[in-house]
Amino acid sequence: MKLPLTLSFFVALIQLCTSNVLSKRGIQELLSSDKNGIQNGSDVIMVKPGPLEVILNNASELIFGVCEQNCNGEFLVCYEGAFNNSWSTDLCKSECGFYVITEGEIITYLDSMSRTKRNCTEMLIKNGTTKQKDSPINYASCLPKVDNGVVKLNIMNATSDCVVTVKNAKLKQDEIVVPSSTNFPSNNPSNNPTSAATKIIGNFGWIFVLISFFAFHQ
Repeated sequence: MKLPLTLSFFVALIQLCTSNVLSKRGIQELLSSDKNGIQNGSDVIMVKPGPLEVILNNASELIFGVCEQNCNGEFLVCYEGAFNNSWSTDLCKSECGFYVITEGEIITYLDSMSRTKRNCTEMLIKNGTTKQKDSPINYASCLPKVDNGVVKLNIMNATSDCVVTVKNAKLKQDEIVVPSSTNFPSNNPSNNPTSAATKIIGNFGWIFVLISFFAFHQ
């Protein structure tokens, strides 16, 4: 009588592990896009190096999102400052930009914002300062140049080791790419082969669980 119950447990465990593997594979597929940025709901994922133009929902705020526990690499994006002689980093020719560097459990933003990794964080650039959203501590940086709500970014370094998003923004119409990965919302999941595969595996997993359940009660 214990065998079916044990089998149910292992089937559920295998199903969970399979889902995680597909999730990681989906991220790699997403980052293999030939575009520099991908629309993901109300955010833009910066995928690979190159120029990228995004429309900010709030033209006075540029917000970068970083899930710190999943960031194990370096990221750098540059942009033109709104004022002459603005400075935030020497890593950009324009001297204005945003970067992330990690070393073990330590994460560093720009030159002086270094601390232990947390969960997902939003870094707000507004009025010539950068700060963690909802934090009272401000660091001097560059206010980005925004024309009609559009900010021109130049992604210098972006990999799957540290995915950074532009929050509350959308790609310019001629650059829009919607992700098809199961990790991110899709407007038409039925046309997503990865999503379909995940559903099939999930269905079979539950079928085995139900078979084991009925066998246990016979």
